[in-house]
Amino acid sequence: MGTVEAYEESAVLRRLSAGGTLVAQTPELAEVYQDGDRYWLVDDRWGVCEMNLLKASWRSWVIPSPKLEPFRCVEMAILWPMAQLLRARGVHLVPATSVVRDGWGALLISPFSLEPELKAMLRVGYRLIGQRWTAIREENGAAVLLHVPGKTEQRGVPRLSAGSALSDSWADLCDGRPGAVGDRAICRAVFAAEHGRRPKAYLREMNPTNAAALLRRSWPIPDLHPQRRHSPVTARLAETCRCCDIQLSRNPKDFLALLQAVSLPVTAAVA
Repeated sequence: MGTVEAYEESAVLRRLSAGGTLVAQTPELAEVYQDGDRYWLVDDRWGVCEMNLLKASWRSWVIPSPKLEPFRCVEMAILWPMAQLLRARGVHLVPATSVVRDGWGALLISPFSLEPELKAMLRVGYRLIGQRWTAIREENGAAVLLHVPGKTEQRGVPRLSAGSALSDSWADLCDGRPGAVGDRAICRAVFAAEHGRRPKAYLREMNPTNAAALLRRSWPIPDLHPQRRHSPVTARLAETCRCCDIQLSRNPKDFLALLQAVSLPVTAAVA
């Protein structure tokens, strides 16, 4: 159960705990505080969210004139707390892209927009399971990628700045593309992209031990479970998928070549 309300300082202060301690930060440096089974996500760009894991409930307060675009406000105020509560039911909602072609599914974790790569993949027959968020559920020992509607950040569109009118630089790449949406697929590979783009792309495949460390390091959302430091889904992906550390270039066709190499049967030892 969750609610979204307009920010009112007195109402928010009544919900905060003086005993809360800082336990995590999001990749965007928003702070997460904990007191028992209650957590607070505090982000001065849009507002505050309280999550109660024991009661499976959350409440978000959105400030007037947020500094985030509308789609990002929805992510942080609604999808982010839902991801924390759904984990207890065996569903891992992750801010990561996922694709499928001919039954071969892949999860793509990147700190920046993959718009050029996704458009190139659509042109060669891939379908998008999740453009921005993906649900992952274990079924019969395999990690299954499940469709989550969403949008992709468009490169070259000016970001929202403080004091500017609300705009949105996010678009649904599946609009006008019949058959571009994939409902589900078993995850066969995970790609974790390094920050920034370079003149040349490269890929390094990991063995399960190194893959687990890579996924924990690059996982795009913290696990707020009181008794567990890392999400168990990363261990399952490391065990059952080909996991690769990648560096992307400015040419999206380079990534298509990397995908093709990994989707083929294993022919060499991995790091």
